[in-house]
Order: sequence, then C-alpha cells, then structure tokens
Amino acid sequence: MEKYTSEEIYELVGKKDKTAHLTFIPGSEAYQNYGLSLSVVFVYNQYERQEMDEAVKTKPFSRNGYLKAKDLLTFDKKVEQELLKTGICSDDILDISYFVADPVNTYHSQDTRTIKKIEIDAKPKANGGDLEWMYGFNAKMVREGIGLTPKERESYLAQKYYFEPNELTEEELLEMKGVRDSFRPEIRFHFLQIKIVRSEELTDEENLDAAQLIQDRINAKKNVLDQYLKEAGSSFVRLGRHDINQLAKLMYKVEKFKERRLNAMGKIPVYLDLEGYLHIYMRHVKELKFNGHFQHKDDSQWEESDVLLVMTEMILSIDEEVQEFFEKNPGVEYSRYGRESVYFEGDFYTIHIEPGGRISTFYKNAKKMLVKQAQSNP
Repeated sequence: MEKYTSEEIYELVGKKDKTAHLTFIPGSEAYQNYGLSLSVVFVYNQYERQEMDEAVKTKPFSRNGYLKAKDLLTFDKKVEQELLKTGICSDDILDISYFVADPVNTYHSQDTRTIKKIEIDAKPKANGGDLEWMYGFNAKMVREGIGLTPKERESYLAQKYYFEPNELTEEELLEMKGVRDSFRPEIRFHFLQIKIVRSEELTDEENLDAAQLIQDRINAKKNVLDQYLKEAGSSFVRLGRHDINQLAKLMYKVEKFKERRLNAMGKIPVYLDLEGYLHIYMRHVKELKFNGHFQHKDDSQWEESDVLLVMTEMILSIDEEVQEFFEKNPGVEYSRYGRESVYFEGDFYTIHIEPGGRISTFYKNAKKMLVKQAQSNP
C-alpha cells in the first residue's frame, strides 16, 4: 500500500489550509488514539511552511513523519492538545478527502486584501440615553473581576460618581483624586462629558473646565504624534512645512482614535492605546508611512481600515492563552514571535503585550528575512 508523504499532504491540503477529512489505517497509532477518522486543518509554523515550499520542488516525494493539526469536530481538549503537540504520523493515514474550493490563505500572495465583516448601524439614544446601561455593564464587569482598560476605568469612575456617588468606595475615591483633593483631569473630563451628552446645563466654571480639558487632550495627542514623527526623522513643524497633506491625515487619524479593547473578557484587558497605534501603523501600514524612514519595515497586507479588526480577531484567538500566561507570570511581557508567531489567514504575526495588557508591538513577519533566519538557525 502506497503511503502519503509529508510533501503530498502539504500540496493537497496543507499549503492552502484546506479542511482535510482523514481516514486512518486500522491498528495504526492514529487509529488507536483518535478512532477511524478526524477532520483537521494541518498546522505549520513559518519556518516549517517555508521548508515545505522548498521540499515540494524536489520529486519524487520521500518525507514522512508527524504533522501537527487542529481538530475541527471532536472538541476534546486532550485530543486537541495532542494533535498540536505531537501530531499525526503521515504513515498512519489511509485516505485524505478535502473540499475543492480554496479557503482564505494568502501566504503566497502579496495582494492587499480586506477582511469579511458585518457592519451594524447603531445610533446612540438622544440625551445620553445609553449611558445608564453602559455604566451598569461596566459595573457588572468590575463585580465579576473583568479588567478594564485605563480609559474604561476612568469612564467607569466618572459614571459611578454621576449615577451612584454614595456607592463609591474609599479606594475608588482615592483613585479619582488628583492634586489638592480635586479629581484627576481624566475623571473630570469624563464627568463633564456625561453632563454635556445628557444636555444638562453647566455652570460657568464647568464650561471653562470643559474647554480647557478638551484643549489639553488635543495638545496631549499632538505631543504624542510629534514624538513618533521625531522617531521617523521628522517633527510636527517639519512635516507641516514639507507635506501638509500627510500631516493633516495623521492629525485626523490621531484625533479620531480612541483606546480600543481587543478582548471581550478576562482579568487582563488587552488593548491598543494611541502610542501603540502610532508605533504600529507608522511602521507597518503603508498609508501612514512617509519620507521613506520605515520603508524597510514589512507592510500589512490588509486595508488600513481592517488592520484593527484583524488584530482583534487574532487577540480573541489567543486570549485564553494570554490570560493564563499573565496569571502564571505576573509582571512579565507576553510575546509570540519566530517559531511561535501567531498565524492568521495565510500570514504570521509577531505580537508583544505588556503585563497590564497594552499591545506594544504587532506586525506581519517578513517572509524573506525569516528564510535567512531559518537557514542560519536550523
């Protein structure tokens, strides 16, 4: 009986992430461990995928061995872990059937693409009608030990001060205080914003405070942008002189950006703040690059508007692992890179997450660079 080789399996189903229904040889190790059949997608890290791309150029095929896979139907934790850790021996496979249509996998493509998404047009209720349930939702998260991002925490404290001031704990009151027993500017801003959204009349002092706080936030964002422009060999003033259109585009992006949580639950909120946004986008999203300073950085192959959604999808796929890591390693950065890079729809990504959940690094790995690394580090 002719057996499947590793190269044949890669060409049939592995290269394009096709769903493979495997039938095992009765009595084989895979048959004893998993029964007569399994439905899987074979899993390769970037080095293995590049190695297989070279291997299939040489015929006849001759490789055999264990191939890691992701179980699609069994949903048995033990089986899932064994398949990802050890895998299935190619010699144990009697037959492979698969879908003819190609799934989404663009590892071998350089085209820019978009991600499938459902857009729901949701309008806020008049006069801040949504704020009460938003506060209730945030309060529920706090009670259940689900972590809030820094901005979510500021908003929650302001909401609690507005809706239930008598329920504030001593710890929360202390957290809200700034200098001279006044509230921190961030808390004050969110509190006044609630009153403005609910169409309440502000005192003269509150109007002055709101205007100053808004201006301070604009200046703070401008300073952050200036910092990253200097890292790119420019500055706010210099870019304004040489490319006012690019500066206007960057200012618009910065002003529009809001801190974004990328996971739904968990003690540690995984989030992207303005600094992380600029660090990532100005290096790896071609629409925000300028003057050639970061041209050596590999560009994302996603449309700019989809990059954040792609990040969210990836974080959700690894969030359980991230939460477990931080629980076992408090104060240590979570990192996935090299052979442990995160795979998503045909590309491998490097991700670094700070202990508090802030994403500091995210980018698509450069394929050619990794080939050189793999050759020097077999």
